[in-house]
Amino acid sequence: MRADPERPSTIERLGAEPVPIERRHGRPWSLFTLWFGANVQFATLSVGALSTSVFGLDLLPAVLAIVMGTLLSSALVGLFSTRGPLTGVLQLVQSRGPFGRLGNLPSAAFTVVNGVGWCVVDSLLGVFILRDLTGMGFAPALALMAVAQLGIAVVGYRLIHTVERVLAVVLVAVFAVMSVYGFGAAHATAPAAPADGSTAAFLLVVAVTSARVLGWSAYASDYSRYLPRRSSPRRVFLAAGGGGALAGVWIGSLGAALGTVGALDDPSAMVSGLLPHALGTVVLLCLLLSTLASTVIDLYSGAMAALVAGFSIPRWVSVLVVGGLGTALAWYAGHGDFAAQLNDFLLMTGYWLAPWGAVMIVAYWGRGRRALADPYDAGHRFGRGLPCVLLAIAAELPFMNQSLFTGPLAEAHPVLGSFGLFVGFAVAGAAYTVVCPRPRVSGRPEPSAPYEKLRSEA
Repeated sequence: MRADPERPSTIERLGAEPVPIERRHGRPWSLFTLWFGANVQFATLSVGALSTSVFGLDLLPAVLAIVMGTLLSSALVGLFSTRGPLTGVLQLVQSRGPFGRLGNLPSAAFTVVNGVGWCVVDSLLGVFILRDLTGMGFAPALALMAVAQLGIAVVGYRLIHTVERVLAVVLVAVFAVMSVYGFGAAHATAPAAPADGSTAAFLLVVAVTSARVLGWSAYASDYSRYLPRRSSPRRVFLAAGGGGALAGVWIGSLGAALGTVGALDDPSAMVSGLLPHALGTVVLLCLLLSTLASTVIDLYSGAMAALVAGFSIPRWVSVLVVGGLGTALAWYAGHGDFAAQLNDFLLMTGYWLAPWGAVMIVAYWGRGRRALADPYDAGHRFGRGLPCVLLAIAAELPFMNQSLFTGPLAEAHPVLGSFGLFVGFAVAGAAYTVVCPRPRVSGRPEPSAPYEKLRSEA
């Protein structure tokens, strides 16, 4: 039976429950435009600019570090996306398998925080643009951003895919023009030397770039769960991972180039200062749209995470709550050092997401794959994933290096400060490999069984 998808303008009715088989629709290619459009945006450009303008890395090694970080983390987005068509459920519902219903609550809470945090980042980038274009004050610019972001996220899945598909085409043209000016004006050397040496700066760029894309991994299946179950896992992986990787490498590298000629204190001025006035206005308008393309994904999945955590409210109400928190925090953060706050936020998200991702990989693609509990089993309260993540975070502590906290190893040897994410990933993966349950011969359905046949309560 052919699925009859809702119109893009229809408010999505599903919350955290599985997508019924009869409502599945679409093709894996839609994931390419979704993740390409979500990464061809101002935040990707700004994170790339950190590598040269703030961390002091020269252009060529900065681009290499951006490529490494983007490819590593985009592969996780592609991998986790393959679970969506198989199960029809949200990414955080799947993580109940290794974590348990109660053990999964910290992951759900963190995903809400991640969605709120990226709402803050993108809202501020939008405010920068509106102020440069119109001279609008901070408060009305922030309010305008909030209304636009929430409007799309409230409607939901179909409109998000439609918006990302359209913007992917528009933004390719805009960033192609920017690339001509940006790479043409770029310098081979950074405007300042790295504070802790080139090796430390290189590793920090890899870590920060990885952390930016890792933020998407906690949402990956949210945007592939409507695809038909027969969708090719290989095509899903290549579409989701390839779209994000291609856009991330391109726009991140462009940001690194721009960082050699401008400061990140005002990201929109860094862009418009290189372009003729009329062209600069058009580019800034399109960059404003790109921030919307990114934020709606974070708001949508942050709101879904709240539902998975157990809040019995409509999905659209959850979107408004998450977006309201993000707007309020953007008001506070807008009066601080944007570059420093962005760096701290990226590293903080990576410290949790790297261990969480390692547990999920071992759970669904490693030795524990056939031993996972039904994620809708109310009796499965705690899994073995949470202790492994907590152990990994403890192992990360000595390596943490940011303004909020600096670990002893990072303080004594700054070059080690960028290893925290990778240490956490390795420790969590190894720990869960050791403690994960052995495969069962029979019992509950395997994780790849269609959850729409299981209990539909979230």
